[in-house]
Amino acid sequence: MNAHQLLLAPMAHPRLDLFLLGYITAVSAVAALFFLRFWKQTRDLLFLAFAAFFAIQGATRALGLSAANPNLAVGWTYILRLLAVVLVVIAILRKNFRRA
Repeated sequence: MNAHQLLLAPMAHPRLDLFLLGYITAVSAVAALFFLRFWKQTRDLLFLAFAAFFAIQGATRALGLSAANPNLAVGWTYILRLLAVVLVVIAILRKNFRRA
C-alpha cells in the first residue's frame, strides 16, 4: 500500500476518532471561555489572543466532526489554525516588546 492509499484509507476506529474530536472540541471551548474570563478581568490582549486561539482550534475540530472522513483535513482549516498561532505569537511579541 502506498502513501496515497494509506492517506485515503477509512478510519480504523471511527467511534474513537469521533469521540476524541468531540472531546478536543469541548476542551478547547472550555479553555477559550477560561481565557475570555481572564481577559474580561484584566483587558490584557494576550488572554484575548489565547481565547481566540482555542476557539479557532475547537471550531476547526468541530468542522472535522461533520466531515465524511475527519482524518482528512481540509486545507483551509490548516490556514485557520496557522492564523490562530500567528495571533498568539503577535500578542506575545507585543506584550514583551511594549514600551513601558
